Amino acid sequence: MKTTALLRRFAVTFALCAASLASAQTATLKADASALVLSGGSITFTAAANYDGQPSAVGWAIALPSDWTFVSVSGANVPEISPDAGSTGTLEFAYTSAPARRAEFNLVVRYPAGATTAKAVPTVLIRANGKLATLTPAPVVFGR
Repeated sequence: MKTTALLRRFAVTFALCAASLASAQTATLKADASALVLSGGSITFTAAANYDGQPSAVGWAIALPSDWTFVSVSGANVPEISPDAGSTGTLEFAYTSAPARRAEFNLVVRYPAGATTAKAVPTVLIRANGKLATLTPAPVVFGR
C-alpha cells in the first residue's frame, strides 16, 4: 500500500514539474497596426519566443493570406533561414543556432489594395534536449 501511494505522489510531482517546464516556453506574434488600409500597404510583425536555456533549433511558420508578400526580416536576432523577398503563403523562418533564452525578429509583409480582413496564423517549434515542443501563439486578426 505504501509503495502505491509513493508511486502516485511521484507521478503527481513529475506531472507538475513537467507542466511548469512546458509553461516556461511562450511565443507571440504582434503587428504594428490593428487595421488594414483599403489602398493596400505593409505591416511589420514582431515574432518573439521565450524559453529556458539555449535550444538547438527554433522554427517559425507564419501562414498569411496567399496574396500577401514577404518584404524583409530584421532585428537583433535575425533567423539564419528566412524566405526570399516576394514569397507568399506560409513564411518559414529557422534558427539553426538559436539565441539563449529569447529569439525575436521583425518581418515586413505587403498586402494588396482592397484587403479588409485577414489573419496571420503562427506556429513555433522549439527543439531542446532531443525533444520538440510546438507552440501556437494567438493569431493576428485584421478587420473582424
